[in-house]
Amino acid sequence: MIVIAGSAKVSAAAFEEARQAGSLMAATSRQEPGCLDYRFAVDIDDPLVVRIIEQWESQAALDAHFAAPHFQAFSEVILRVVDGPTEFTRFEVSSHGPLFG
Repeated sequence: MIVIAGSAKVSAAAFEEARQAGSLMAATSRQEPGCLDYRFAVDIDDPLVVRIIEQWESQAALDAHFAAPHFQAFSEVILRVVDGPTEFTRFEVSSHGPLFG
């Protein structure tokens, strides 16, 4: 499994545009073959920092996601609304399960 974890600070003036774009991106991405989960969340310490966590079955599924038209459209929005540093990390997970129990 491939996990992507990231964050980006969004301009206060463009937060609603970012929220709408993120909501559409997540819903569309979760329908893609090989997408196990795709979520955005607002950081509780800084409500202008948006966090993302994605889970993909394989690198091939992630590559197809990067080539999808909705990813390209979302990227255009992100270029307009991000107001600060971004950080994205890719993890390869060999096993997983519940933390407790």
